[in-house]
Amino acid sequence: MNDLVLILSIPIAATLLAIFCPKIAVLSRTVSLALWFYFAILVYLFAPLFASKQAIYLFAGLSADRIAAAFILLTVIISASAITQAGIFFEHELLSENPAENLHVRQFYILAMLFLLSMITVFFCQNLGFLWMSIEATTLLSAGLVYFHRSQNSLEATWKYFIICSVGIALALLGVVLIYASSQYACSEGTLAIPELIRLAGLLNIPLFKLGFIFAFLGFATKSGVFPLHSWLPDAYSEAPAPASAMFSGALLNCALYAIMRLCDICRASGHFAAAFSILLWAGSITVIAAAIFLVHQHGIKRLWAYSSIENAGLMLVAIATGSWSLFLLQAANHSLAKTSLFLLSGNIIQATGTKQLKDIRGVLTFCPVWGVLLALSAFAVTGVPPFGVFISEWLILNELMVMGQFLPVAILLAGLALAFIAVSVHLGQILFGVPKKNFRIFRPTLSSLVPGLLLLGSLVLGFTVTPSLLAVFTP
Repeated sequence: MNDLVLILSIPIAATLLAIFCPKIAVLSRTVSLALWFYFAILVYLFAPLFASKQAIYLFAGLSADRIAAAFILLTVIISASAITQAGIFFEHELLSENPAENLHVRQFYILAMLFLLSMITVFFCQNLGFLWMSIEATTLLSAGLVYFHRSQNSLEATWKYFIICSVGIALALLGVVLIYASSQYACSEGTLAIPELIRLAGLLNIPLFKLGFIFAFLGFATKSGVFPLHSWLPDAYSEAPAPASAMFSGALLNCALYAIMRLCDICRASGHFAAAFSILLWAGSITVIAAAIFLVHQHGIKRLWAYSSIENAGLMLVAIATGSWSLFLLQAANHSLAKTSLFLLSGNIIQATGTKQLKDIRGVLTFCPVWGVLLALSAFAVTGVPPFGVFISEWLILNELMVMGQFLPVAILLAGLALAFIAVSVHLGQILFGVPKKNFRIFRPTLSSLVPGLLLLGSLVLGFTVTPSLLAVFTP
């Protein structure tokens, strides 16, 4: 219970601060510091967990094992980074020609803190019912972040996000109900507790369970932007303010994929993982190649990175298909660090140039070299250029598939990765070089580059330090 109080206290306190703090500048700094302090508390709380296989128990149906704890820490790092950058973002936003209202900025911090709490809850859930409710909460709480600018485009993107994801989550609910029905063949009262479903997996009604798995997969795949259920994602990422886009891509994307991973835990225990393997492998492979094709013709800088996120969601789905949760975690961590850096830097560039259109963004290296260099390195990191961490995780995923004899999916993935690299490189060259427009407004180039630079450094560290023994810690 003490652990539960610690985990809930700081996000709730930050939410109350956002409601009552009279000054936005004080609010921004205080919430940022609170989240980094929160990260330190969670590291202290989870440290014993990484030294043993014991889980941290909070409440009935709420506990965390090693991989859940790692995802929670990753979520808090990404959120703290985005909120820290948000202080600079909103400082400039409030001084722009079309300033945001203080009320809207305050609402952003309120929703962001509740959104963070809902994402953390996802990784604690050891019950499919709780898991479904937590992912639904992430949709409800993050929709308001997409609508921050109160424009027609942001309203359209918000409704698209809300409706499509709600339909997906409804499918996931049907899947959860069917899985519950399948469990009644194993015990008369039925169960949604994941450990119990794993223990009783051999006694489940397999046809019902398989049908439930398919519906739940479709629902959670919609939430994670898997092709062809992805159409909400580019609009939402593009219209949300940059700190929110960073949280969506770096943290929210992992939540629904984590739910799919937990479903696969049950599926593997039942001895019927082969069907799930095929679904996940081909859905992930097709998502990678489809996203790479979409990357070729993009008109918005944040839409560019949104389709890159879809590509990486496909890679993470393939990692789950291999049955290696450590590879899934590694790919998720590498993608989150590099993509958050990209979205935060893109927020700087959009504010400086006054446009999201790629055709109007030129010469970033000329008007702000530090942004240009970090943007290039972050783009290379997220497309898998060595020595950044994404290269290691992609290499290990492809190697795992080769060992399994899945040569056609490997060929598809290699084609998708190569096309994505070429497309991003071409767009990046146009952004970095050329003659910059005269109306750009540089603001705090060093300070606004600090958080993206540190995230990029984290990706570089993962590229140099990941070893098989480190990955083995997260092997179920």
